[in-house]
Amino acid sequence: MHEVKPAKITSPIVTLQQSHIRTIPIALIIGAVGIGLAATLSAGSAEGIRRFMHIYLVNFCYILSVSLGCLFFIIISHLTRAGWNATIRRIAELFAMCLAPMFLLALPILVTVILKQEYLYIWTTPGWSIHGATGVSPDRLPPIEQLKGAYLNSTFFAIRVVLYFALWTAMAWFFLGNSLKQDVSGDKSLTTKMQSRSAPILILFAASIVFSSFDFEMSLSPLFFSTMFPVYFFAGAFLSALTTIMLTGFWLQRSGRVTDEITDEHYHDLGKMMQGMTIFWGYIAFSQFLLIWYANIPEETFWYRVRGQEGWFQMGILLIIGHLFVPFFLLMGRGLRRNKLMLTISGIVILVMHWFDHYWLVMPEVNPDAKTFTLAGTGILIDVCCLIGMLGIYLALFNLVTRNKPLIALKDPRLGEALNHEVH
Repeated sequence: MHEVKPAKITSPIVTLQQSHIRTIPIALIIGAVGIGLAATLSAGSAEGIRRFMHIYLVNFCYILSVSLGCLFFIIISHLTRAGWNATIRRIAELFAMCLAPMFLLALPILVTVILKQEYLYIWTTPGWSIHGATGVSPDRLPPIEQLKGAYLNSTFFAIRVVLYFALWTAMAWFFLGNSLKQDVSGDKSLTTKMQSRSAPILILFAASIVFSSFDFEMSLSPLFFSTMFPVYFFAGAFLSALTTIMLTGFWLQRSGRVTDEITDEHYHDLGKMMQGMTIFWGYIAFSQFLLIWYANIPEETFWYRVRGQEGWFQMGILLIIGHLFVPFFLLMGRGLRRNKLMLTISGIVILVMHWFDHYWLVMPEVNPDAKTFTLAGTGILIDVCCLIGMLGIYLALFNLVTRNKPLIALKDPRLGEALNHEVH
């Protein structure tokens, strides 16, 4: 029999070390310098500021998807009354709370849309047309463009983005705030409250994922439409969130902030979920492609034709191998899922491929008419600088949100189940 641990945390749980808190200004400086260099280098490139805004969107959607996936992890945990993850749920709560200050990172995108600058979205130009004409009378546009024009306009887009972040912030704070209250009071009714409201919150969350994925990424090509695109976005978001939770748990244990409250059993279950979501991501990606290929509708097939060009095609193959097959086999088997080194390698591969996934979704729209694409020259330097800058800001936001907060829910009523969790 395994040792039965007490239902309460016995070891002292502390917040992040003061040295980590002091990294906030450094991370912000790295973020500002990285993004500033990317913008400066873009100004001298062939695509100019258009290149910068697209790579900025790639990295913004990348970190946004991680926090949204963490928010889903919290919602589904309460909805299913999951007890096994009570000791790792706080990590997800802290990453989800980063959605609030992340609204500031959405402002450059909002500004370009409100000012009707065609750096990102063609539909911001007055009288826009998919065929490249501008200043066309709305009643003379094809019916599909008239319908999309009612939805894709600067004012409505800005309202929707503000609404998304208001909803996400409210959801994240609802769970984190009540969890922190429970750390002090131990009131079990707070768990019941979060559990009872998780179902309607899940519906709102699903709606926000659907429309925000349409708005931020799919509307880059306004003629294209796919009802599977939001599911594809969600699959990558939840997979990257599981990976981030796992790697953060490793880091907290390695730095001594958390001890035996997170065990191999928890990592084993996270590994199983990661493998499951890897398969799900591959299934959705293939299903979307197969249905569009089989239907052969011009309004859909052109999107894949652009990504079938030289360079983009090779990146698509890289995603199939690195985002699906490599993590699938690295997470295959009980022994591999209980090996921290293999889990770390799998996690790094998944997060790197998740970034390339957003890159593949967004960057072909910089110049859809280009015949080839290559990761070389100034372009790759712009991409790397922007990525480092955005990750620096995300790290600063996480440290800022985590400041002075316990890294584990101290009085969760299901804590005993989590501390004694065992995979059979």
